[in-house]
Amino acid sequence: MTAQPTTGGVGAKVTSAFNEGLALLRDPIGYMTRNKNNSTPLNSIIINYVAILALIPLVGRLIGDGIFYHAHGELGYAIAGSIVSYFLDIISVFIVGYVIWKLAPNFGSAADQVRGTLMAAYIYTPIFFIGILNIVPVLGYLAILGLLYGIYILYRGLPILVNTPADKTVIYTIAILVVSLIILIIISFIIGAFDTVAHV
Repeated sequence: MTAQPTTGGVGAKVTSAFNEGLALLRDPIGYMTRNKNNSTPLNSIIINYVAILALIPLVGRLIGDGIFYHAHGELGYAIAGSIVSYFLDIISVFIVGYVIWKLAPNFGSAADQVRGTLMAAYIYTPIFFIGILNIVPVLGYLAILGLLYGIYILYRGLPILVNTPADKTVIYTIAILVVSLIILIIISFIIGAFDTVAHV
């Protein structure tokens, strides 16, 4: 990830985040290789990249769910649910980054919290972009494509960003995915609980 703009306001930061994300999606190996030695603060990764790109699925949910729930007189529920999902997306990136960091020594990798979070942000980038399809709820299942591309970015990015040995990349990737699955299950329970409370 290249340095975020220090001038130009919110518009410049949003444009930068989108450009960085698209550059990663077009050529993940080349992008990560070119930027592997760049130093980006943890708060900048979350605020100036993750929080911005997570707005894409948020907009998709607001429009898609808004249309559906408005027809059923539950527009407020749609908005609240979309906002909760937005923050859970950001929290998920932070947690997966923490997991990558803590598991690294077990797989001969050199990661700190910043590197782990950056790798997690890259994993979620295609998931965020394809999240715009939430505008049409029936297309939501295509989110699996974003997940698969995120797994590819993880697999190819570990040797580049945290120097994972070639013979440990696969098992390290699997370990991260297992933990990520657990996180997604927990998030699903949270959303499910929110849904239950909202309809009481």
